[in-house]
Amino acid sequence: MNINYGMEIVRATEIAALTAARIQGLGNHGDILNQARSAIIKTLNRLMITGNVVNDRFSGREGVCQLPERLGEGGPDMDLMVVALEAHHAAADGRNNATSYTVIVEDGSIQSVPNLHMYKIVVGPQVGEVIDINQSPTANVKRVARVLRKYTENVTVCILNRKRHLNLISEVRSCGARIKLIEEGEISGCLAAINGEKADIYMGYGFAPEGTVVAAAISCLGGYLEGKISYESEQDKKQACEHGIHDFDKVFRVENLIDSRKISFAATGVTDGEFLEGVRFTATGAVTNSFIARSETRTYRNLITRHFFDYNPVF
Repeated sequence: MNINYGMEIVRATEIAALTAARIQGLGNHGDILNQARSAIIKTLNRLMITGNVVNDRFSGREGVCQLPERLGEGGPDMDLMVVALEAHHAAADGRNNATSYTVIVEDGSIQSVPNLHMYKIVVGPQVGEVIDINQSPTANVKRVARVLRKYTENVTVCILNRKRHLNLISEVRSCGARIKLIEEGEISGCLAAINGEKADIYMGYGFAPEGTVVAAAISCLGGYLEGKISYESEQDKKQACEHGIHDFDKVFRVENLIDSRKISFAATGVTDGEFLEGVRFTATGAVTNSFIARSETRTYRNLITRHFFDYNPVF
């Protein structure tokens, strides 16, 4: 795969982040999401590929700027996963963990998943395959503690602050582990666990499409993921069948979500988060913090970019 794809797609996440950051904190949730999506579409359409958009969580959502089925000016067929603005409510309200992501993978490599909740456990490469999603949260925390040679009380578990996680939070607290609650941004939370600096393990329900983005990050950085889609009705199961998923008890791992070693992953922070710092405007422009990784070489770059504007942002 073209080694320059990472630098191409990070331009798209930077433009989306800059666009969203301009209206950060103004309280318009729909507008900030739509402007970020519109900006990333324009930038990705400059790529010399035929990009097939996969697993867009907002596909078909009324009132949301829709990503076209294909992006790019033409060229090799590739799969694209585009999250123009994760945690758009947080960005609109001026809170943390808003980020833009794009993943490019060789054609036909990404498992199409329904827009349903997925329970996930994510750890970094130093932990590896010791977790088991069918075991209790307590058992998994203790397994992570054992591998990291930490006391259970020193293990940090990142969890989304949701009502559906009340029992999970209670159990993790009862086993003595530390908890980092985040309001939004599950991909950032998972990346923090993969990185291992701000969390040791991510647990909880998020969305299945986000799980495929996390799988791409793990393919580039190492780490381990297990996920199970949550089915609440027969309609949910029918929806999964439309995506080729017929085993409703299936435990998804990275290789089940992305079947390729040719992946480029890019992310840019909008607001300060668990994984990246947000956009900072200066007298002459702005500074963005981004991350680029390739799975083929397991190389990654932390990128600080200074953007210079005249009187109007050039995006």
